[in-house]
Amino acid sequence: MNLGWRRLLRAAAILETVLLGIAAISRIDREAAVIAAIMGALTVWLFRASNRLVAVIAGLLFANVAFWMTTATMSNLATREGIGVILLPLGLAVTSITGLISAAALLPRRRAPGRTAAMGVVTLAVLVLALMTGVAVARGSDQQAQHPGDIVLRMHNTAFSTRSITAHGGTVSLYVVNDDLFWHTVTIDSLGIDLKVPVGGHRRIAVSAPPGAYTFYCRIPGHAQAGMKGTITIS
Repeated sequence: MNLGWRRLLRAAAILETVLLGIAAISRIDREAAVIAAIMGALTVWLFRASNRLVAVIAGLLFANVAFWMTTATMSNLATREGIGVILLPLGLAVTSITGLISAAALLPRRRAPGRTAAMGVVTLAVLVLALMTGVAVARGSDQQAQHPGDIVLRMHNTAFSTRSITAHGGTVSLYVVNDDLFWHTVTIDSLGIDLKVPVGGHRRIAVSAPPGAYTFYCRIPGHAQAGMKGTITIS
């Protein structure tokens, strides 16, 4: 394995652990804390071993975080969330992609490119981080604001703030906030509603339906089974 790629992979793992730890502490987020602990253990392993197995495991973990954080960054940029909301997923996205590239470079049995290629990835990562931060600042903040009469539905530690919502008159307006590090949804199959909310996201949605009880849940795998579901009763 090439020394340059190994060092870059270790550096990405350290930075990822720090960012996940910051998310876990600042958001009191259990899921982020678990992933931070896993990434921390992986970082120790990276310093104690340098075989293909650890590179594969690192790549899979980085790929998972990269997917969720890249899509969260793009979604938050599209809805013009504040820079404070965008920076954390952006930083995690860039770090994860850097780690993923490093892990992939270490997999072939042939000699991987040297330090110049690794430094090129670092330079590109810094440029992307700076560019996306600049775009976020230039666009400014215009996040969806809470309106009078909205029912606030927060998502934290893989749970909804309430599991029972009652509304009168056929319509209920929800102001949905995701306080967790990873994506959640508010999904109501019977009404064809599937509201996706990334980390730090603020979304408003009006639910209009005939009188009745409607089940809402988060469709991210495992979240509904963990208890992320409830009922909206419209009279």
